[in-house]
Amino acid sequence: MRRAVIIYALVLGGALVGAYRVWTAPGETEVGESVTVLAGSADELERVHYRSSKLDLSIEMRKDELGRYGWVRAEPQGTTADEPEPDPANPHAPPPAPKDDGTVQEFKAGKAGGAALEGLLPFKAKRVLEGVTDDKLVELGLGEPEATLEIVRAGREPVTFEIGGNVYGGANVYVRDPASGKVYVVDAKVIRPLQSGKQSLPDKELVGVETKLIAALTVQGGEASAQFEQHNPDDPEAVYWSTAGSAEKNETAAAWIDKALRMRSSGYVQAGEQPASLEPMFAFAITTTDRKLVRVEVLRGYDEDGEEQWFAKSEHTRGLVKLQKALAGEVSTDLANVLDSGAS
Repeated sequence: MRRAVIIYALVLGGALVGAYRVWTAPGETEVGESVTVLAGSADELERVHYRSSKLDLSIEMRKDELGRYGWVRAEPQGTTADEPEPDPANPHAPPPAPKDDGTVQEFKAGKAGGAALEGLLPFKAKRVLEGVTDDKLVELGLGEPEATLEIVRAGREPVTFEIGGNVYGGANVYVRDPASGKVYVVDAKVIRPLQSGKQSLPDKELVGVETKLIAALTVQGGEASAQFEQHNPDDPEAVYWSTAGSAEKNETAAAWIDKALRMRSSGYVQAGEQPASLEPMFAFAITTTDRKLVRVEVLRGYDEDGEEQWFAKSEHTRGLVKLQKALAGEVSTDLANVLDSGAS
């Protein structure tokens, strides 16, 4: 019995050693939680440029009275039409990649873009690989890199990295610094938003503020307007809206405000896309608990076939965006009711 236990222990120990060697190959250096690939702070970031055979994507950092934000330009370099469809018989097959219409898009980066930018400066890796030969570079997808990533910091020369293949089940990617020759293992969450930037990066929000941080909201339609206040915003069980200056619940206002705040951008209007004539339909402005003001203007237009279209613009969007027609139309239809409910 004792002999059998010893044998099993030796076999298990050998297996663990072998697994560790495979996991750390080739020449992987343990560096704790992370290693800095490119030093800097988020406010130093000026521009990011990601280039692959499928996408040319740049993010330029801009600043106005509301703060810093990223402005994205995404230009497809190919089409997904020729890519194989996933095997329908395989229940574990990943979903098909979203089809791209091939158009160039410009838009403000949303939360996913902000998270991606924060991950790029400082640019950190999980591990660094040592002694990577030319043959091994090919295995890692770095013989002919799948993409390049250029990071521009304020007052410094641009730094370019080569992006290779996925490792460890797609959770990480290989990144090479051509200047030093070092190869890093980087969390794929940093790179993936850039790879699918046209779909994942656009900001879809109109106000960019959590509902619980809104203290008041003003609605305007034509010459009429109404003001409302939010009470107990931090308590989901006790929160409610009232007409300004009143402590009584206004359910009509609450329902309208909920719909208005759920309106989302379906895409930024590109150069040459704006209808010849846009009619202002209504506007609303939110005041935050820290006294910031964001005003949203909703407009209606028609396409060449006479189909109704809805648009919006605000300080948060920094540009004209398209709205989902059904919800925008519903909010507009209910406008008179909410104005009447807030009449003094």
